Amino acid sequence: MKQFLLFFFMVTLLVMPATAQEDRIEVTAVLETQPSPGDGATAPNIWLHPFDLNRSLILGADDNQGFGLYDLEGQSIGFEAIGSVLAIDLRYNFPLGRASIGLIAAAIEDQSTVYLYSIDEESLELEPRGQIETGVAQSGMCLYHSSQTDRFYVFVTSGTGDVEQHLLDGSTGTITTRLLRSFNVGSETEGCAADDDFRAFYVSEGNVALWRYGAEPEAGDTRQIVDLLMPRGNITEEIEGVSILYGAEGAGYVMVSNEKNHSFLTYARAGSNALIGEFGIAETDTADRVTEPTGFAGVSLAINDQFPAGLFVTSDDRNSNPTDNNNFKLVSWADVETALGLEPIAPLDRRAEGESAFVSDAPSVIAALETQPVPSGIDAADDPAIWIHPTDIALSTIIGTDKTSGLVVYNLDGTILQAVDIGRVNNVDLRYNFMLNGESVAVVTTTNRTTNSLDIFIVNNETRLLEPAAARLIESAVEEVYGICQYISPTDNAHYAFVNSADTGEVEQYLLTATADGKIDAEVVRTFVVGSQTEGCVVDDANSILYIGEEAVGLWRYSASPDADDTRIQIDNTTLEGNLTADVEGVSIYHIGDGSGYLVVSSQGSSEFAIYELLGDNAYLGKFTVIEGAGIDGISGTDGIDVTNFPLGDQFPEGVFIAQDDLNIDPDDNQNFKLVSWSVIAEALGLTVDTTFDPRTVGR
Repeated sequence: MKQFLLFFFMVTLLVMPATAQEDRIEVTAVLETQPSPGDGATAPNIWLHPFDLNRSLILGADDNQGFGLYDLEGQSIGFEAIGSVLAIDLRYNFPLGRASIGLIAAAIEDQSTVYLYSIDEESLELEPRGQIETGVAQSGMCLYHSSQTDRFYVFVTSGTGDVEQHLLDGSTGTITTRLLRSFNVGSETEGCAADDDFRAFYVSEGNVALWRYGAEPEAGDTRQIVDLLMPRGNITEEIEGVSILYGAEGAGYVMVSNEKNHSFLTYARAGSNALIGEFGIAETDTADRVTEPTGFAGVSLAINDQFPAGLFVTSDDRNSNPTDNNNFKLVSWADVETALGLEPIAPLDRRAEGESAFVSDAPSVIAALETQPVPSGIDAADDPAIWIHPTDIALSTIIGTDKTSGLVVYNLDGTILQAVDIGRVNNVDLRYNFMLNGESVAVVTTTNRTTNSLDIFIVNNETRLLEPAAARLIESAVEEVYGICQYISPTDNAHYAFVNSADTGEVEQYLLTATADGKIDAEVVRTFVVGSQTEGCVVDDANSILYIGEEAVGLWRYSASPDADDTRIQIDNTTLEGNLTADVEGVSIYHIGDGSGYLVVSSQGSSEFAIYELLGDNAYLGKFTVIEGAGIDGISGTDGIDVTNFPLGDQFPEGVFIAQDDLNIDPDDNQNFKLVSWSVIAEALGLTVDTTFDPRTVGR
């Protein structure tokens, strides 16, 4: 279950408000640019020359006429008159055909157009690279280069709080765009910035808050507060621009212009974005003080003798010494570090290939195939189970739940074979070798929230369709049925089903038995309580061990024997010391022929999948993510999963991992299930590939 936290109620956890204007820390500008031609200086950026930093340029947006190019002495060397440019951003190493360019984007205020450029390294002249159209009247724009997928995106925001994320593709030599994500912040937005390393998107909701969202297209609209207006936070009336000053190894700062206090609030990039300090820019004999700054930018590289530890550039709304059109002020970053009492950060050169400072302990893989969407919209797909055909592997199926309408049976190519409309079915599991009418059948069990019952089906080997098999309506005594998993006892081949509950953490263990009229009945033989809401569970049949996820807490191990008590061992947890991020969702087992294997767990809050040893103390081995690629979007916010080591045809000869995808965004459609070859997961994490275990033999 997704946890959408209301961070407005966490404001008491924010840092104490910073000092008032008269007590704030101030630095001075080293120099200033010539006035902006349209008297609309708003948002600058810094273009670093490929091989001579002394020839780097300031790009200065003018929200009346266009944007200008200035050298490091502040002299104007060119102006692009394209209209009201409100924001300008850039990223290096953008692939354009067979070339790699430094991509510059300039957004037009209250229009949907973003103009694209690069700069010729010899002449320092702009090279037009086309333009793209977004779907909003723009109030902000920023670029994002994913350290996870190596893809480039543009974010645009609007005066009504709308945010769009578009994929930028230059593979054909012409830059095209495709909308992948949209959401609403709440009210008028101003500036935005994306942190490529930490995959974070920051946006200023002008007179409300500075927010942090995930920057990946699959991140949805979950967000966290970075800061609020006084007195609950440190913002004075309104904030404008947002920017990232990068340092090596994740160091550096998120910064926002505290416009009405004529200052800049500075936060740590890493962790929870703790407030570091606030500074303004005072007047000198040759340059006036900075008032009402809107946009700004900074780099941590040593540029020249004037900027030995980096450069900070900001707009100045009132250029009064002498009085003229507004302009941009250039500040030595070393002066800011000294004034704020900061330790110098190790510089990071964003021009370099592979320049990201982000090192993930979760390698990424891509899906090989995806199913058709489930029939129902909103939050519908949940849990998959793999059924292996008794004689023809190619005829195997995937049984998935649709939490609004029932069950969906898929062919291995992802097409729908059958839809079973029985109500709000949450989870599903199956086992083979249940004796019914003298025949061995595969039993499929589900939890149905419409009837608060355990529902039972069998698979028809000829048609591959599900057929109802319950002897009666098997109503559960738990408050609301949720997760389910099956178990075959290694001592007597008895079949059991564990049903757990939403909210209460209750668990019922049912014994499944055949009736004289060829149906299957179920009787509760054991109950216990995990503690709080549970869902995902799986049983290691050979060792009679039940693994169950307590969504907000962690992963537990119980005995699966019907006569066992509620003694348990915690395998992992959702604290800062654990490897899981709430909610703990789907749990499944990859079996190896010698009895060992791997426990796989959905860490929903981080869109990762954690892996543990099946035997012994269930040692943690690592985790992985599934990202976009091969025409299939990534996997995020996963509920249920399943995995098998058994070969499933030419596409999955070494087994397959299947996961529900909460945001099926490419194309934007109802939720579905993604299939990943186990071999690519094993290669990424150094795991074993073993296809000798046959799940159809359990219970024979």
